[in-house]
Amino acid sequence: MKAAEQNHALAQFNLGIMLASGQGGCRNDAEADEWFGKSARQGDAGAQYHLGMSRYRASLRGMAQDGPESRIEAYKWFFLAAAQGYLGSETARDTVVLKMILEDVTEATRRVAEFSRAIGESPPHP
Repeated sequence: MKAAEQNHALAQFNLGIMLASGQGGCRNDAEADEWFGKSARQGDAGAQYHLGMSRYRASLRGMAQDGPESRIEAYKWFFLAAAQGYLGSETARDTVVLKMILEDVTEATRRVAEFSRAIGESPPHP
């Protein structure tokens, strides 16, 4: 917890894993997503993958109108994790894209580029 609070990306990811699985206490998916998000925004591929999975699951169980936004975010995080070679990310990205329309894929790709520029990296290529 101390390392995660001090912005250590791997500690944030590990804390997210612990919260998502209930290790050391009650399972807390919302708090796990917060820690995955902090780590993912620092470029941690594992956190990006897990955040993508969370968004994809939300697109399946949420309100119909919320589905496209959740899929766009899932695609973005899967894409970024896949660009780093994180196992399963490419397959997950390819699965979510099957449920998206072209405009949503375009928006997700724009968000990938925007995120990459924000952290000072060249946008990955599809």
